[in-house]
Amino acid sequence: MAFLTLFLEALIGAVFLICALGVGLQWPTAALLLRPIPESRFWRIVVAMLTALPGVGMIVAATTPFIAFFASMLSVIATALLGTASKFGGGRPAVTVSAALMLASVAVAVLQPLGLKVLSLPKADALPFEPVPARVIKTYAEGVGFESVRSSSDGTLYLTANIGLDFSSDAYFRHAYGEIIARRLDGHERLLFTTPVGSTAGVIAVAPDGTIYMTSNGWQPCIWRVTQSGQATKIATLPGGSWPNGLDFGPDGMLYTPDSSLAQIWRIEPETGKTEVVLRDKRLAARPFIALAPGANGLHFAGRDMIVTVSDSTEVLKYRLDDDGHFGAPTLVARGIPGDDFAVGRDGSLFVTTHPYNTLVRIAPDGRRSTIADARKQIVGATDASFGRGPDDRDTLYIATDGGAFTAGPKARGQLIALEPYR
Repeated sequence: MAFLTLFLEALIGAVFLICALGVGLQWPTAALLLRPIPESRFWRIVVAMLTALPGVGMIVAATTPFIAFFASMLSVIATALLGTASKFGGGRPAVTVSAALMLASVAVAVLQPLGLKVLSLPKADALPFEPVPARVIKTYAEGVGFESVRSSSDGTLYLTANIGLDFSSDAYFRHAYGEIIARRLDGHERLLFTTPVGSTAGVIAVAPDGTIYMTSNGWQPCIWRVTQSGQATKIATLPGGSWPNGLDFGPDGMLYTPDSSLAQIWRIEPETGKTEVVLRDKRLAARPFIALAPGANGLHFAGRDMIVTVSDSTEVLKYRLDDDGHFGAPTLVARGIPGDDFAVGRDGSLFVTTHPYNTLVRIAPDGRRSTIADARKQIVGATDASFGRGPDDRDTLYIATDGGAFTAGPKARGQLIALEPYR
């Protein structure tokens, strides 16, 4: 698909640019789209510019996929205007070439709708800004973006990082790989596990014995189990098209992960890797075709309540797990928050990261919502949050970011940030 898109963009761009030169210099090639060529120099310049714009747009789109959708729409409009100009100028519109250009332009829009998806991102509610103390613990190298952060009872922080992601491509993971980094209280870090190329490091959950479980996407969605010695086992493989995202242990000791693509919740037995779908709900889904944000995203349990963020609908939902292992109907916790993952505070507050919206939102137990940190506190591309579990950091909220990978691309630098929301 990527090669086809590039081929169409180059072809459309070349045709428009050749025709633009033909109009400006009165070459016969102008007849590909326009008959006759205007005699007035002024109108030749106007028509040449109209023809050159979509050509330049398509050439730029080959290296900047965000432009592709808009360039394709511009190509369709320019082709229609040139056909109209031919007809009213007493000529004969170049029907075959024009129709081919329009079809190719529509194909580019369908194959590379990133620009449309960005425009269609859900709108976050405007919330009061109530900043809390924050500090940057570490800024990492270019191209290192974090997906998850979790803490253990000994104070160790576990971060999942991804290197080489290309969000401009549908196969954004093609050349990427993931890592699990263990960071001690003294700041010493060690690499615990590296995924195969083409597999990402997703969200992690830390068992009481220190064993780490992690979601992974890429060519084959799966769940990994990683010991403290770095021994990794793929315990569960999910069907193609799945997108396991958040991850947490339920009160029954089972692992639960929301599927951002299939609008469902998976339950995984940690020891055997036995996997089953325990909940399907259309409220967990993202909009078809135009959605850039995921559907169900973050997941955590508060007692027997499973709380799930649904990024594309901006909803936070709560499902009650009964004694038979079934979930009841959802309850709306909040709306207007395009949440990624989140942490649950000691008072029951939810601290929700919003990834490309560059905010951290607090949802109080009474439902009141406020923004407690944003880009002014270095919250840029925040993906996950976790409270410390050591004796000295239980009220410290650790935030993992990708440094704004959607806008900064490969130059983005992920950060680990500490906030004090209860101070």
